[in-house]
Amino acid sequence: MELKFDNAKLHRRMGGPLLIWAGINIVVGSFYLFSSDDFIKSALTMTFIWGLINGILGLITYLGKKVYVLEKIKKVLLVNIYLDSVYFIVGVFLILLGNGAIFIGSGIGITIQGIFLFTLDLFHHIYIKKIIALQ
Repeated sequence: MELKFDNAKLHRRMGGPLLIWAGINIVVGSFYLFSSDDFIKSALTMTFIWGLINGILGLITYLGKKVYVLEKIKKVLLVNIYLDSVYFIVGVFLILLGNGAIFIGSGIGITIQGIFLFTLDLFHHIYIKKIIALQ
């Protein structure tokens, strides 16, 4: 039996924080336009790009009308947690092994995204597990 949870609250709970994070990233990242320093410009550019991506995903989730199949969402979140770990690792490699300010700045931008997205996806994964356990 597939457990479904058709509730706008879940859409808001999952999409809302991502939209807020995206907004912060877009605003902060847009300062790349005013920087001539390669390190700062690359970190802020990465922040801006991630903000756009997170904004699109957050908006789709927040406004979604789809009925969630909780077991599938739980699996998707678990895959996302692993991907977020990869983002973090790639960012750290760019910081440690990158040759130049552009690589290091980009690595910092990617690492910050990986940490935030890992935390957010883990939080949602635990929440979904609790909903499933209560049904």
